Amino acid sequence: MSPFLLLFLASVSVASGDELRVDYVRQSLTATYTHYQQFIEGVPVVGGERIESVDRDGHRFASQSLARRSEGRVIAAAVTPLAGELVYLNIEGQAIAARRVVVEEKPLQRYARYYDVTTGALLRSDPLFWSAQGRVFDPNPVARLNMPALQDQNDSAAAVPEAAYSIVELPGLPASGMLIGPNVQIVDTDSPFTAHADASQSLMFDRSQPQFEEVNAYFHIDRSQRYMQSLGYTGARQTVGYSVPVDPHALSGSDNSFYVSLGGGEGALYFGDGGTDDAEDSDIMLHEYGHAIQDSIAPGVFGGSSASQSRAMAEGWSDYWAFSSSYAATIASGRDPFCIGDWDARCWNDDSSQECGYPVGADCLRRVDGRKTMSDYVKTEVFGIEHRNGEIFSSVMREIFLALTAGDGFEQGKRLADTILLEATFGTPLKPTFASMARRLLDADARLTGGANARTICSAMTMRGVLAIGDCDQTPRGEVTWIPSAD
Repeated sequence: MSPFLLLFLASVSVASGDELRVDYVRQSLTATYTHYQQFIEGVPVVGGERIESVDRDGHRFASQSLARRSEGRVIAAAVTPLAGELVYLNIEGQAIAARRVVVEEKPLQRYARYYDVTTGALLRSDPLFWSAQGRVFDPNPVARLNMPALQDQNDSAAAVPEAAYSIVELPGLPASGMLIGPNVQIVDTDSPFTAHADASQSLMFDRSQPQFEEVNAYFHIDRSQRYMQSLGYTGARQTVGYSVPVDPHALSGSDNSFYVSLGGGEGALYFGDGGTDDAEDSDIMLHEYGHAIQDSIAPGVFGGSSASQSRAMAEGWSDYWAFSSSYAATIASGRDPFCIGDWDARCWNDDSSQECGYPVGADCLRRVDGRKTMSDYVKTEVFGIEHRNGEIFSSVMREIFLALTAGDGFEQGKRLADTILLEATFGTPLKPTFASMARRLLDADARLTGGANARTICSAMTMRGVLAIGDCDQTPRGEVTWIPSAD
């Protein structure tokens, strides 16, 4: 123990059995800091500490917050059998014997709770995560306000009313620095390189500021991951079980966005600023995150040529994920819920320098309520045709979604439809066809509900020509499937 510390101990008359232990040392540009943790009879004191600093000139400084035991408040006198770590809690200078229990109320939101060992009373509850508030579009200005006349107006803040914004919680952020959490990390690896939001500062930006898209992207992708966790995809079952890198201003300002696979079921998201900034529209972000989900569950499975069914299915899958995620908020405003990317599409009055990729009068990027069947499937190898072909699969999933939400109530029906799709994606072999995925949806429903929704799934698939009626009356070879009900 240092002479300086011995002098300090004498000055505060630390009782026998009490001690200070070094638990970490940090060096800054101007000084060295040594942190001491207080212990009483070998038990740590939460909030009991001393910090010594020595500057470059050898000057010493110290600050401390130490606790003293009160008579009758020792751990040996505990009569309440509580689980958890034995500690002392520093409450206004008094060392109160307590048990520390860590609980997780929601995914990744842990709390340390301290209970009096004598009475069992809750003394304090400390969150072990950081959350901040930020301003976002949820899901986007057109959908939130049902105002299809809105336009991007060259990224102008004045283009949207204040009511288009929502104030939301941003869980999992660090104390400072760029927005990096357990599910999302904002990066800046592709041009244009922009100013960044700092977690320690206000996150109340408007859309004309580049930090706004960072906050918006963090919120929507993090929420989508937490939603999947609420469905049970946690631990070994977690999909996209890493902090996905997201560059909200990328691709040199072009009007496009990508999920880029990095191998092993992991990848990164890049959003362009051409026309309406893509990271302002939750449909665009969650579509790309849908690709991350697919790649995490079944790495490399949904690739192929532009005209391949596997690639078309991936696009339809992702459009469905965007639709399902924003449906409740969109329907509440009265806006058309089947129009995907309706804010992203509103850039056709922009200056040519904004590189808007939409024609004049565009209302949506795509729709999920089309009437296409497999007879409309385009087999010509043209880049981008996978999006048009994917509308068949997204419309099938939309029909299943609406049937389940009508029959089981919105919340339960949505969760079931989403879970069936996620479960069907696990174990998908390379280059799946629409028909093979239809059978996998039936298999997933059989495992989840005993086949309660087989008729709904088959109806949607046969109406689109994905399955023949006879396919729903027999067990497909090589698949574990549903058993038709008698009614």
